[in-house]
Amino acid sequence: MTRLELCEALATDYAKRASSLSLKFEEAYQKYFKRCEIRSYENLLQQFTVGNLGKKVKKVDTRNDIEYIITQSDDDCEDGVCKL
Repeated sequence: MTRLELCEALATDYAKRASSLSLKFEEAYQKYFKRCEIRSYENLLQQFTVGNLGKKVKKVDTRNDIEYIITQSDDDCEDGVCKL
């Protein structure tokens, strides 16, 4: 993952959380993105990892119930069976 991708992901996550507190998404995004630009790659990667921002959410239909499973990568689940 590149430095730019980490900054974008972290700024997006921050802006989503800030917008739930009545702050403007774009304003919060730009402010946090600028803060990310001066941080080290290792620091950004650590926050990205600790924040579980790399996980993907998959929708799995099991019988008549719908469940959501958080996975590490696209190939963690095959044919509705998770390998976690």
